[in-house]
Amino acid sequence: MILSRCIAFGKEINRNPSFSLSFQPKRIIIKANHSNNHSMLFMNNRTTIKWNERVSSSFSSSMQTIRFISTEQKTSNSTTRMMDWAGKLLNKVAKDTFSEEELSKHSSSQRNSSNTNDKQRANPFKLVESDLQNLKENISKMLEHTQHPLLKTVAGYYVHLEGKRIRPLILLVLAKALASHQYSTMSSSLQEMGEGERKQLQLAEIVEMIHTASIVHDDVIDNAVTRRGLTSVNLEFGNKLAILSGDFLLARASVALAKLQNHEVTRLISEVISDLVEGELMQIKPSPSGKSTSFDYYLQKTYFKTASLIANGCASIALLSNSPPELVSASTEYGRNLGIAFQLIDDLLDFTECSDTLGKQASVDLTLGLATAPVLFAREEFPELSALIARKFEQEGDVQLARSLVSKSKGLALTRKLAEDYIEKSLQSIEVLKE
Repeated sequence: MILSRCIAFGKEINRNPSFSLSFQPKRIIIKANHSNNHSMLFMNNRTTIKWNERVSSSFSSSMQTIRFISTEQKTSNSTTRMMDWAGKLLNKVAKDTFSEEELSKHSSSQRNSSNTNDKQRANPFKLVESDLQNLKENISKMLEHTQHPLLKTVAGYYVHLEGKRIRPLILLVLAKALASHQYSTMSSSLQEMGEGERKQLQLAEIVEMIHTASIVHDDVIDNAVTRRGLTSVNLEFGNKLAILSGDFLLARASVALAKLQNHEVTRLISEVISDLVEGELMQIKPSPSGKSTSFDYYLQKTYFKTASLIANGCASIALLSNSPPELVSASTEYGRNLGIAFQLIDDLLDFTECSDTLGKQASVDLTLGLATAPVLFAREEFPELSALIARKFEQEGDVQLARSLVSKSKGLALTRKLAEDYIEKSLQSIEVLKE
């Protein structure tokens, strides 16, 4: 495969400060990093070239080089020759295309860029920014398959809201990490990669649609008033239309899932929908055995309602990257632990943040009769909370008393510590990607 033959000379190409390289099966992408002139060369088994006018003449005498890279069989000698040819090719293009002053400026720019702080370089949103930008538009296109314009409007109501798209962000960053681990390189956008990577993008969209459907149904069940600073979909359009729009989102997600043509991925994501229903039932219809107020019950419900989508989504990303079983397992654990940490922080913020910050109603959990981690931890210090939990904070003054006791306890600090522990577990599960 051309991919395996490219890895050897990829490092050589990347030494040239004017160019960056990425590759995947049957295709190489070289970018000329020059001011606003983002030139690109595609090399595949048909030796197709696409380059702008300024650079095209530089390659006329190098065509044999490109064919050589595309067709040469892998041997120790051919690897050495390819590295040599790649270096000569880039040096020629650099000299023919850019002046010495331009190359010098670019080298200086590269050095300055490398001195930026680690937090900037590690910004996950920047890493997959171009992919996230198209996610909303792609989902909107999937919702066009209806003869009822109103259904499209209601189903797309939350899709068009501004948000961080945390779930697709996690999946797309994981896809990058797996690609980097397996192929020792990353392209600037998953959209520049092959069929497997395009399916990963589609999976991220499917996961976001399932999440959106779940919050539509949640808002109906909870009689929500706002969502991300906007009137909730149930209040805006009524419960019946809201429920139908949630069902429609799940239906379109299911169609897109089938198009991935991966039976194991289909099974995993289908389990998510089952888990969401089971988790919601655990929340609104507690177990008669009394276990519903235990911490284990809370964590199981948290997995079903929140972590399952992230865990199975991460596992599916690994499967679509053709990762070995150990990486699929590691990705699953990463998503599971990160998902639980995510919900713990969300439960913490319900006590510490205002509605404007959260983008939804604050202090809503107690009002809904839900005992989340801060309350369960506080109960260890204030046993009188057990009676309030048992009657779901229904009596007058229960919510205020519970909030007061939680604020006096170590409940908030312990919840934060538990979230940090789960984050640490998630990081440990993907330590293998550093190897």
